[in-house]
Amino acid sequence: MPSHISCPSNHSTEKISIHEAAIAVSEGRGLGVCTRCGKPLQYRIDHVYANDAKRKKYSFVVTRAVRLGTRLADGENYDPFLLVLRETKRGEEQILPTFWAHGKSNTERGGQFPPLLTLEEWKTLFRRLDASFDELEQRIRVRAFELYEQRGKQDGHALEDWLRAEAELTRRTTLRAAA
Repeated sequence: MPSHISCPSNHSTEKISIHEAAIAVSEGRGLGVCTRCGKPLQYRIDHVYANDAKRKKYSFVVTRAVRLGTRLADGENYDPFLLVLRETKRGEEQILPTFWAHGKSNTERGGQFPPLLTLEEWKTLFRRLDASFDELEQRIRVRAFELYEQRGKQDGHALEDWLRAEAELTRRTTLRAAA
Protein backbone atom coordinates (compact mmCIF):
# COMPACT_ATOMS: atom_id res chain seq x y z
CA MET A 1 0.00 0.00 0.00
CA PRO A 2 1.91 3.05 -1.17
CA SER A 3 1.34 5.97 1.20
CA HIS A 4 2.04 9.62 0.55
CA ILE A 5 1.25 13.09 1.82
CA SER A 6 -0.47 15.33 -0.70
CA CYS A 7 -3.25 17.85 -1.11
CA PRO A 8 -6.63 16.90 -2.69
CA SER A 9 -5.17 18.02 -6.06
CA ASN A 10 -2.46 15.34 -5.57
CA HIS A 11 0.50 17.72 -5.22
CA SER A 12 2.87 15.58 -3.15
CA THR A 13 5.25 16.77 -0.47
CA GLU A 14 8.07 15.16 1.46
CA LYS A 15 8.11 17.78 4.24
CA ILE A 16 6.39 15.36 6.61
CA SER A 17 7.01 11.63 6.87
CA ILE A 18 4.21 9.07 6.84
CA HIS A 19 4.97 8.19 10.46
CA GLU A 20 4.82 11.87 11.49
CA ALA A 21 1.53 12.19 9.59
CA ALA A 22 0.03 9.22 11.47
CA ILE A 23 1.07 10.79 14.77
CA ALA A 24 -0.37 14.19 13.76
CA VAL A 25 -3.70 12.66 12.69
CA SER A 26 -3.90 10.68 15.95
CA GLU A 27 -3.37 13.92 17.89
CA GLY A 28 -5.96 15.82 15.84
CA ARG A 29 -3.37 18.12 14.28
CA GLY A 30 -3.32 19.22 10.66
CA LEU A 31 -0.47 18.22 8.36
CA GLY A 32 0.04 21.69 6.92
CA VAL A 33 -0.93 23.18 3.58
CA CYS A 34 0.21 22.58 0.03
CA THR A 35 2.84 25.09 -1.09
CA ARG A 36 1.47 24.96 -4.67
CA CYS A 37 -2.29 25.43 -4.13
CA GLY A 38 -2.77 26.24 -0.42
CA LYS A 39 -5.14 23.31 0.22
CA PRO A 40 -4.73 21.22 3.40
CA LEU A 41 -2.36 18.26 3.15
CA GLN A 42 -3.77 14.75 3.57
CA TYR A 43 -2.33 11.37 4.51
CA ARG A 44 -3.29 9.28 1.46
CA ILE A 45 -3.00 5.59 0.66
CA ASP A 46 -3.32 3.98 -2.78
CA HIS A 47 -4.16 0.29 -2.98
CA VAL A 48 -4.78 -2.48 -5.50
CA TYR A 49 -6.51 -5.53 -4.05
CA ALA A 50 -4.52 -8.74 -4.62
CA ASN A 51 -7.56 -10.69 -5.82
CA ASP A 52 -8.68 -8.02 -8.34
CA ALA A 53 -7.94 -9.32 -11.85
CA LYS A 54 -8.45 -5.82 -13.34
CA ARG A 55 -5.87 -4.35 -10.90
CA LYS A 56 -8.09 -1.33 -10.21
CA LYS A 57 -6.39 1.27 -8.01
CA TYR A 58 -8.33 2.61 -5.01
CA SER A 59 -7.39 5.83 -3.25
CA PHE A 60 -8.02 6.45 0.44
CA VAL A 61 -7.61 9.40 2.79
CA VAL A 62 -6.74 8.72 6.42
CA THR A 63 -9.45 10.53 8.38
CA ARG A 64 -8.76 9.29 11.91
CA ALA A 65 -5.99 7.46 13.74
CA VAL A 66 -5.50 5.91 17.15
CA ARG A 67 -1.94 5.42 18.35
CA LEU A 68 -1.90 2.20 20.35
CA GLY A 69 1.54 2.73 21.89
CA THR A 70 2.47 -0.86 22.76
CA ARG A 71 5.69 -2.85 22.44
CA LEU A 72 6.19 -6.42 21.43
CA ALA A 73 7.99 -8.91 23.67
CA ASP A 74 11.17 -9.10 21.59
CA GLY A 75 12.19 -5.61 22.75
CA GLU A 76 12.04 -4.00 19.32
CA ASN A 77 10.29 -0.66 19.35
CA TYR A 78 6.98 -0.82 17.47
CA ASP A 79 4.58 2.09 17.07
CA PRO A 80 1.16 0.58 16.19
CA PHE A 81 -1.87 2.52 14.94
CA LEU A 82 -5.43 1.92 13.84
CA LEU A 83 -6.18 4.11 10.81
CA VAL A 84 -9.65 4.95 9.53
CA LEU A 85 -9.53 5.21 5.74
CA ARG A 86 -12.20 6.85 3.58
CA GLU A 87 -12.28 5.71 -0.05
CA THR A 88 -12.15 8.94 -2.07
CA LYS A 89 -14.72 8.06 -4.74
CA ARG A 90 -17.46 6.29 -2.75
CA GLY A 91 -16.76 7.50 0.77
CA GLU A 92 -16.76 4.00 2.26
CA GLU A 93 -14.70 3.54 5.41
CA GLN A 94 -12.21 0.84 6.29
CA ILE A 95 -10.01 0.36 9.31
CA LEU A 96 -6.37 -0.47 8.72
CA PRO A 97 -4.17 -1.72 11.55
CA THR A 98 -0.61 -0.64 10.81
CA PHE A 99 2.72 -0.11 12.56
CA TRP A 100 6.18 1.39 12.27
CA ALA A 101 9.17 -0.54 13.55
CA HIS A 102 12.24 1.47 14.42
CA GLY A 103 15.38 -0.58 13.87
CA LYS A 104 19.04 -0.13 14.68
CA SER A 105 19.71 1.45 11.29
CA ASN A 106 17.53 4.49 12.17
CA THR A 107 15.25 3.69 9.25
CA GLU A 108 11.55 3.15 9.70
CA ARG A 109 9.85 0.05 8.43
CA GLY A 110 6.09 0.11 8.13
CA GLY A 111 3.67 -2.70 7.66
CA GLN A 112 0.16 -3.93 8.17
CA PHE A 113 -0.92 -6.52 10.67
CA PRO A 114 -2.80 -9.45 9.14
CA PRO A 115 -6.58 -8.88 9.23
CA LEU A 116 -7.28 -11.28 12.07
CA LEU A 117 -10.42 -9.41 13.11
CA THR A 118 -13.56 -8.68 11.12
CA LEU A 119 -14.37 -5.10 10.15
CA GLU A 120 -16.99 -4.92 12.89
CA GLU A 121 -14.50 -6.22 15.47
CA TRP A 122 -11.99 -3.56 14.40
CA LYS A 123 -14.67 -0.86 14.61
CA THR A 124 -15.62 -2.02 18.10
CA LEU A 125 -11.97 -1.98 19.18
CA PHE A 126 -11.42 1.43 17.62
CA ARG A 127 -14.47 2.89 19.36
CA ARG A 128 -13.25 1.54 22.72
CA LEU A 129 -9.87 3.15 22.17
CA ASP A 130 -11.24 6.47 20.92
CA ALA A 131 -14.72 7.24 22.26
CA SER A 132 -14.86 10.55 20.38
CA PHE A 133 -15.13 8.58 17.09
CA ASP A 134 -18.82 7.80 17.72
CA GLU A 135 -19.47 11.39 18.78
CA LEU A 136 -17.92 12.81 15.61
CA GLU A 137 -19.71 10.26 13.43
CA GLN A 138 -23.05 11.22 15.02
CA ARG A 139 -22.38 14.95 14.51
CA ILE A 140 -21.56 14.26 10.84
CA ARG A 141 -24.77 12.24 10.48
CA VAL A 142 -26.86 15.09 11.97
CA ARG A 143 -25.16 17.74 9.81
CA ALA A 144 -25.61 15.62 6.64
CA PHE A 145 -29.32 15.32 7.43
CA GLU A 146 -29.51 19.11 7.92
CA LEU A 147 -28.00 19.58 4.46
CA TYR A 148 -30.54 17.11 3.04
CA GLU A 149 -33.38 19.09 4.65
CA GLN A 150 -31.96 22.43 3.41
CA ARG A 151 -32.09 21.07 -0.15
CA GLY A 152 -35.80 20.29 0.29
CA LYS A 153 -35.27 16.58 1.11
CA GLN A 154 -34.17 15.90 -2.47
CA ASP A 155 -32.76 12.37 -2.78
CA GLY A 156 -29.60 11.39 -4.63
CA HIS A 157 -27.05 13.51 -2.75
CA ALA A 158 -26.39 11.42 0.38
CA LEU A 159 -22.67 10.91 -0.26
CA GLU A 160 -22.19 14.57 -1.19
CA ASP A 161 -23.99 15.64 2.02
CA TRP A 162 -21.93 13.25 4.14
CA LEU A 163 -18.60 14.39 2.67
CA ARG A 164 -19.54 18.08 2.99
CA ALA A 165 -20.64 17.58 6.61
CA GLU A 166 -17.45 15.66 7.38
CA ALA A 167 -15.30 18.38 5.81
CA GLU A 168 -17.12 21.12 7.73
CA LEU A 169 -16.87 19.36 11.08
CA THR A 170 -13.30 18.10 10.78
CA ARG A 171 -12.15 21.54 9.59
CA ARG A 172 -13.75 23.13 12.67
CA THR A 173 -12.09 20.56 14.95
CA THR A 174 -8.69 21.19 13.37
CA LEU A 175 -9.05 24.97 13.60
CA ARG A 176 -10.14 24.77 17.23
CA ALA A 177 -7.21 22.51 18.09
CA ALA A 178 -4.76 24.83 16.33
CA ALA A 179 -6.06 27.91 18.14
